[in-house]
Amino acid sequence: MSQYNYKERMHNIQHRLAEKSYDSYLVCNAENRHYLTGFFADDRHIDEISGYLFITEKDVLLATDSRYVTQAKKQTKGIKIDCYNKLPETFIPIILEKLNIQALGFESDRISVELHDTLQRAILDKNLKVRLVKDPDFVTDNRHAKEEGEIHAIEKALDIAEQAFLRLLKTIKPTMTEKEIAWQLECEIRQGGADSLAFEPIVAAGPNAALPHAVPTDRVVGEKVPILFDWGARLNGYHSDTSRTIVFGKPDNNFITAFNTLVKTQELAIQAISAGKNSKDIAQKAHTYLEDCGYKDNKFEHGLGHGVGLSVHEQPTFSLLRENILKKNAVVTVEPGIYIPNQWGIRIENMVVVKEEHSQVLNQLPVQYHMI
Repeated sequence: MSQYNYKERMHNIQHRLAEKSYDSYLVCNAENRHYLTGFFADDRHIDEISGYLFITEKDVLLATDSRYVTQAKKQTKGIKIDCYNKLPETFIPIILEKLNIQALGFESDRISVELHDTLQRAILDKNLKVRLVKDPDFVTDNRHAKEEGEIHAIEKALDIAEQAFLRLLKTIKPTMTEKEIAWQLECEIRQGGADSLAFEPIVAAGPNAALPHAVPTDRVVGEKVPILFDWGARLNGYHSDTSRTIVFGKPDNNFITAFNTLVKTQELAIQAISAGKNSKDIAQKAHTYLEDCGYKDNKFEHGLGHGVGLSVHEQPTFSLLRENILKKNAVVTVEPGIYIPNQWGIRIENMVVVKEEHSQVLNQLPVQYHMI
């Protein structure tokens, strides 16, 4: 039996339909489908949608194709499963007419412009009076605060990732390339019990580490240069996300000073996190501290952090560009960085649970850089 109450989650969404004056809401996002029904299928491309979930106040209909019908029936309960063998612009209007839908909310960040326009024309061609309403956050807002079971699932994924990293440290050598180390890390994660990687791991040495989203190369990592790792595991749909830095031998004093400054930056940010706080204010605190310490031109320009759950990047975000009010039991990352172009980069990333008056770090792996 599932540890998650999908029925309660669905009832919450159904109850909110009237607030928005929706007759139905259409879910196409794979993580949102999973969150509401337990049906899990990866949609790896923007034009790939494994199931169209129509939610009304009384009924729930999942329209999927023959590849997923058996799976959907096994993974869901109390949901009608329809198998379609037509294009979306053909079968969706049929469903809208059958359900007597006049106002349909939908995930405008998941349906392509092409599909939206094609669907709109098909609705007009059938003389249906259906109003399509863009509402990308209708379900994702519910995923912001995590249930106890979700936090436990994330902790399991994190433990797998951290144990994989500790095993990796015992075997890697400075003569190995970034690609070789990344592959070994992937093997450790999978052999450690993960269903898959949370994302393609970053292993970046020396000047490559100054690229926040570097891709592992054939560069030999070498000695006395920082090697930046960013990796995670996925287990039962839930993700982890962590960054650490190691060095073969003793790094130079500039690195040590920058690293210690970054540790303090992360500590200040984590201490500032609690329910009801504005994520933008916390991001600003981290930026201001690094600027005051002399790293104005080399501080991170990416977000300070983000939510993690069924998606490895989800709400809330910690950015100077966007405001989010933190909710109790949200699981977020805090990942400040310092990047010196053509020399090296450092990023440390921990996962944190937002509490009522404080925050709780989930990581067991020490933040301090490792000298091998």
